[in-house]
Amino acid sequence: MSNWKKFGIDAPLVPVLYILAAILLFVQGYVLRPSAPIVLEVIAAGIVFIEGVLFLHTTVRGKYRLFDQLIPRLGVKATDQVLDLGCGRGALLSQLAGQLEQSGQAVGLDLWHSRDQSHNAATVTQRNMTVLGLTDRVKLVTGDMVALPFPDAQFDVITTSFALHNIHDAQQRQRTLQEAVRVLKPGGQLAIIDTGHHAAEYRQILSAAHLDIREARSLGMNGWWSGPWMTSYLVRGVKP
Repeated sequence: MSNWKKFGIDAPLVPVLYILAAILLFVQGYVLRPSAPIVLEVIAAGIVFIEGVLFLHTTVRGKYRLFDQLIPRLGVKATDQVLDLGCGRGALLSQLAGQLEQSGQAVGLDLWHSRDQSHNAATVTQRNMTVLGLTDRVKLVTGDMVALPFPDAQFDVITTSFALHNIHDAQQRQRTLQEAVRVLKPGGQLAIIDTGHHAAEYRQILSAAHLDIREARSLGMNGWWSGPWMTSYLVRGVKP
């Protein structure tokens, strides 16, 4: 089964809106005026269509390439305790769990909103873990990233991918990252892959929490959610 069928489409309404907008612009600019098409509208339709295609590429293929690049950088040990915040249907969670033995554990936390990912539900994620043979290493938790239901210094590695930007309030995003640092063990790694325009904000919050920032960079074309103006980035730090 292909990745997108197991793990869903991010913000599933967005690519539909891109394609509908492209069709409407084309109809307005050319079909309704066959003798004198409005060139700018036809060009705009093409641009919007390409944006939709790029969005689909990132959610169907590109982000999995980004995860493949991230996993070796984390150096997950077989016995580690790992937490994936906003795990969705388990795309990154499954890769983390695949690095573990039965003595390790990967915890996936989410509120399971389908607007963030198609058919997002704990039952779907659990089914994916079963199909992949990872149920002995994975625990799913329904919870809010802003108030984590875990004790201090529980996890060796914490990740979050394309979830933080869904928290629209800046103070809530700050609280989420402070919570992640709280439950991270000394010497543990926190890795954020996200989109939007909050990379500098994330780096500032982690630096204020005394994390050693190891990486803060753009992730290239595989993370283009419509184009280079909506790219993906990685912020990765280590707790002292």
